[in-house]
Order: sequence, then structure tokens, then C-alpha cells
Amino acid sequence: MAAPPREDEMTSEDPTALADTQADANPAPRTRPHNTDRLFLRQLPFYARHGVYDAERELGQRFIIDVDCWLDTRPAAWADDAALTVSYQGIYEQVAAVVGDDPVHLIETLAERISTRLLDHFEMVEQVRVVVHKPGAPVTGVFGDVGIEIVRTR
Repeated sequence: MAAPPREDEMTSEDPTALADTQADANPAPRTRPHNTDRLFLRQLPFYARHGVYDAERELGQRFIIDVDCWLDTRPAAWADDAALTVSYQGIYEQVAAVVGDDPVHLIETLAERISTRLLDHFEMVEQVRVVVHKPGAPVTGVFGDVGIEIVRTR
């Protein structure tokens, strides 16, 4: 297989050659699905009994959840029809159901369950980001925030 021509060897006869070579050399990272919009809910507070330690599971503690859902909102926007998008209330209810369900040891597990539930219940959602903040984490020392952030794609 021959090596691609260097920039100085390219001619105007093949205008795509330079662009193709540059695109291969610097692939753009995909941080979200192509041509989608982001619906989000921030700082959803819950009280639950998740944690590794017995005291966390007996006493319970606060958890703060952030959720981002990527989907194409154009059909809903063009038709001005709420039935063509995902409802904020529906997302909240699914998150609340998971957080209020059986206790888990790890916030990683909690985040994974939330993301799976959202992708399972909302077919038009292409990708989710779930952040679980644990403000009362049993950490010896002073901290501003403790949590996990995961991104899951269909």
C-alpha cells in the first residue's frame, strides 16, 4: 500500500486529497451523537440508603443527580408537539424510581442503573449522561463534591 502524498506533492487536480489526509491525521473526538440536542435536568435531590457502610444504609443520605439526554428535538419543535419529545417529568420519574429502589453499595451502580433505565424507557434518546453527587460521602477530609459521571450510548 502506497503512502499518501505529502501536502507539497498534492495538486489542484485532486482537491479532496488534502482534506482527506488532514481529516485522517486529526480525527475530531465525538462528545455527543451527531445532529442531536441535549435535554437536561440538574440538581435533582433525593434521600436514599445507598452506600458501602452499614451506617449509610441504615441512616440514609442525600444524593444529587444530574441527567443529560441527547435526542433529535427537531420533529417536536417543528410540530410544536410534546408527544414527539421526551418529557422532563418522565425523566424525573424514572430517575426517582431507580434512586428509590433497592439500595446498592456503589454510586457507580446507581448511575449505571439510571442510565440503563432512561435508555430502555425512552427510545428516541440516543445517549445519556448521568452524574451522581454524594455530598455526605464518608471521606475523611474537606471536599467540595464527590461523585461519578457516566455516559452511555445506545
